[in-house]
Amino acid sequence: AHFGFGQQIQPEQKLSPVLLSQVKAGKIPGTSKFVITVTGSDLPKEINGIQTDAKKIVEAGRTSFFTITVTTDELISKILTLPAVIFAEDGTRTAKEELQIANLDLAVNKINSVHNQFPQWNGDAVTVSVKENKPDTTDIDFAGRFLSTNLSSTTVNSHASIMATMIAGGGNTWHLGKGAAWGSIISSSSFAILLPDANSAFQQYNISVQNHSYGVGVESYYGADAAAYDASAVDNPSLLHTFSAGNSGTSSATTGTYSGIQGFANLTGSFKMAKNIITVGATDSFDLVASLSSKGPAHDGRVKPELVAVGEDGSSGAAALVSGVSLILQQQYKQMNGSMPANALVKAILLNSADDVGNAEVDYSNGYGSLNALNAVRTIQSGRYMNGSVANAGVQTFTIAVSAGIKKLKLTLVWNDPPATPNAINALVNDLDLELVYPFTGETWKPWVLNSFPHIDSLQQPASRKRDSLNNIEQITLENPAAGNYQFRVNGFNVSAGSQSFYIAYQFDSTDIFEWHFPTGSDFIFSSSSNTLRWKSSFPVSAGILEWSTDNGNNWQLIDNNVNLTNNYYRWNVPSAIATALLRMTIGANQFVSDAFTISTRTITGVGFNCPDSFLFYWNKIPGVNNYRVYRLGNRYLESMYVTADSIAVLAKSSNPSFHYAVAPLIGNMEGVRSYTFNYATQGVECYFRSFLASLVNNTARLDLLLGTLYNVNRIVLEKFDGNNYLTLQQLISPASLMFNFSDNLLKKGLNVYRIKLELAGGRVIYSQPETIYYFAGSEFIIYPNPVRQNQSLNILANISDNATLQVLNIYGQKIYELVIDDITEVVPTGRLSKGLYFFRIIREGEKDFIQKVIVQ
Repeated sequence: AHFGFGQQIQPEQKLSPVLLSQVKAGKIPGTSKFVITVTGSDLPKEINGIQTDAKKIVEAGRTSFFTITVTTDELISKILTLPAVIFAEDGTRTAKEELQIANLDLAVNKINSVHNQFPQWNGDAVTVSVKENKPDTTDIDFAGRFLSTNLSSTTVNSHASIMATMIAGGGNTWHLGKGAAWGSIISSSSFAILLPDANSAFQQYNISVQNHSYGVGVESYYGADAAAYDASAVDNPSLLHTFSAGNSGTSSATTGTYSGIQGFANLTGSFKMAKNIITVGATDSFDLVASLSSKGPAHDGRVKPELVAVGEDGSSGAAALVSGVSLILQQQYKQMNGSMPANALVKAILLNSADDVGNAEVDYSNGYGSLNALNAVRTIQSGRYMNGSVANAGVQTFTIAVSAGIKKLKLTLVWNDPPATPNAINALVNDLDLELVYPFTGETWKPWVLNSFPHIDSLQQPASRKRDSLNNIEQITLENPAAGNYQFRVNGFNVSAGSQSFYIAYQFDSTDIFEWHFPTGSDFIFSSSSNTLRWKSSFPVSAGILEWSTDNGNNWQLIDNNVNLTNNYYRWNVPSAIATALLRMTIGANQFVSDAFTISTRTITGVGFNCPDSFLFYWNKIPGVNNYRVYRLGNRYLESMYVTADSIAVLAKSSNPSFHYAVAPLIGNMEGVRSYTFNYATQGVECYFRSFLASLVNNTARLDLLLGTLYNVNRIVLEKFDGNNYLTLQQLISPASLMFNFSDNLLKKGLNVYRIKLELAGGRVIYSQPETIYYFAGSEFIIYPNPVRQNQSLNILANISDNATLQVLNIYGQKIYELVIDDITEVVPTGRLSKGLYFFRIIREGEKDFIQKVIVQ
């Protein structure tokens, strides 16, 4: 792929529109950093005489990108006058993540249905690159699947971790940690450079999807970066670039055809104007596009975003879900056909299988619809796609049979268009036309096309059927088609050179179909909470009767006798229940029963002890649940260990090297809500002891003990050190609580040291760490032991808030040692003191405050 200017233009026309406006406004004083695009792989030699710090960033197609630092005058008068330099933009543009995601509902876009119906399609053995900062590679949701490369940023960021989780999280932390393509390999690439990575990098690491959930502010022009991404897609035909549309949906462009039209043409980055990528907007959980989600059109009127997906807090997560589903499709196609699918084919399938939301057919807010992962997988499963190529004025025709009872026929044409010239007014290079023909009657149907006139009323108009001369995506739908053979015709209306390859995906929507999408047999519902039920109905009637059963359908309880089927969802306030359940929707004489699913609460776990040879964890029993499945983290995913009726697990470390465990209740033969996965070594529990604290209250020692478990504990003993041995102060036999409070009002002046002794069944004894109370008995200073043996440490306790100075004097009054006292405890070494009598004097604020005789033996 290559791009370049075909005619002589003025140097200023090679500036990006944003940079041009800044130059005209005088906002770039002195020397500044720019990114220039040149034809070929080398910097023109004329530039070397102007400045010396040029740095090559990357090659894209037959062009190269360099950073240079020059004055604006030098850029325009000396550099942009060179024919080889075709574009320049601000070199200080930086990417910003486009918000984080608070939750993850895979049912909105039917991803959970794919996980349930096609568990073998999980993105296994395909690799995604998350282009931004680096995710936390120690996250257990990426266990065994993170590919380290030299492309990664050195900055670890939570946004990157969330994106990687939504794309390919393994679900190890909890069910919300499971991403769309939970079997994929995850890699990272820095977004410090707003250009595609080198082709060699994609090939070396077998990267087939790259996710871009970032932006740089509203830009509405086809920049050199957009051309570079178009070239990247052409040069790497199996690589799909997915971009978030942005979160500037209420803003307006400041340059270009759509300047000043609020709420439109506000994608956040010129690179998002690329033709061969997918740009994704955000919806809420009910397929309503978010007001902050950036809207189209592209700078030249093309449809943007092409797709929407759920992203309640921004388009970042929406793009991540599309990336994840793309990985699933790539794995599925490769296993069924033996090779990776073309990126244009994956794009065609995603757009064609999307649910029509917003305005009918296509629009500038929702693109071609809302991601439907299940329809996309079924498209490949049924082989409902085709490919071909046409030269200029050439035609290729395909024939398909349409059965009776089809409610809607939809077909989508996609091709990878060659990169256009940076700053091109219209980016389309090769113009193909799609047409649907019914030979039996001679009827023809053209694609849906939007009004791209730069006025808000025009941009809001519904699509109409006409020839499309802007987009490299064309879509035709036909409601209630008559049965028979139909033809798809692709015409090479204007192909610049050679032939243009293309891909078509098509779909049949049948009448009188109802399908449950949440819950599926792989899902669960939370007891005593609001849960959103989801389905898809093509029945002409709009009302249904919704019921539920907890006895395998023998008896049914009414939820609602007038459910609006066209909503495709229902918010159900689930009663308090722990059960295996079914849902039933009655539509006229038809009844549709869901998969069996569970209703439960999350299992709550805790760690009882973490001893050198073993550890214990426990869980709260759920009423009505008799058995639990215990999991541990394996190389990549949680692995079932065993099923137990107990609520406690004691495991030997020698045979259980994993640190991570979880527990799930078994309701019948199905699992309920699993616990959070925990690391037993980081729960603040040592060998039985969670905490043992000592404090001085009104001349009494208060000692608070908290244990992790009472498992095998026969006796708890509080002991106190008398200077030689620990003596028993208090004891509890067969304790019944985890929390204990002891006290000691017989304190001695100086140190009072305590510990806890646990006597376990079988005779084992475990001791806590000692805790110390400093008791001054009205004094400010305590010096001990006294007498002290030579080479034994002499301790000083200070009950003061300010600093003091200790001076050690011999019997002649000579100062032989001095120490600043700035802590409650200080130590005086006695190794250099001869045996004899010494005076320890403490001075505060220049005055003698304390003096004591000390004998060194």
